[in-house]
Amino acid sequence: MTQHITTNDGVCLAYDQYGDSGPVVVLIHGWSGSRKYFSRNVSEGLGNSGCRVYAYDQRFHGQSGSPSYGFHVARLAADLRDVLEALNLEEVTVVGTSMGCAVIWSYMELFGTTRLKQAVFVDQAPLQDPKPDWSLGSKGNPSQLAKDMQQGVTDMAAVAAGNAESCLRMELP
Repeated sequence: MTQHITTNDGVCLAYDQYGDSGPVVVLIHGWSGSRKYFSRNVSEGLGNSGCRVYAYDQRFHGQSGSPSYGFHVARLAADLRDVLEALNLEEVTVVGTSMGCAVIWSYMELFGTTRLKQAVFVDQAPLQDPKPDWSLGSKGNPSQLAKDMQQGVTDMAAVAAGNAESCLRMELP
């Protein structure tokens, strides 16, 4: 049964809960998706795994509100904070897909790891911001991926530093 919480700026977010006890998992869909994106994951395993699972519609998606304001990733991260607080969730495993990954990164940048136990990133674009030497869009290049994986084996610190630069930067005025 669909339930709702209201964010601190007055937007109604729809969510579903599966399970009543156990480790907490919050599922965060990507751009143009909804909580229904996870229906098969929930029905064929996660919902019966002894976890308490929540899937919610981000603002402007599914059955959640679509106000005339608040359409940026930092606001979506604040919505995630509002969901966790309204439902009093602690030690949460957040699972993001696509844009949902960016929401998790933004949450951690803005609020730290408060209420989080761990994060899972699924189908995240390999590069968040364009760079002068990147011509492959958000899908990447399989042969370059193989090289990057090899670099990760030999020099993970360099890979992590480059990833942080691409994913966690925010230009300020």
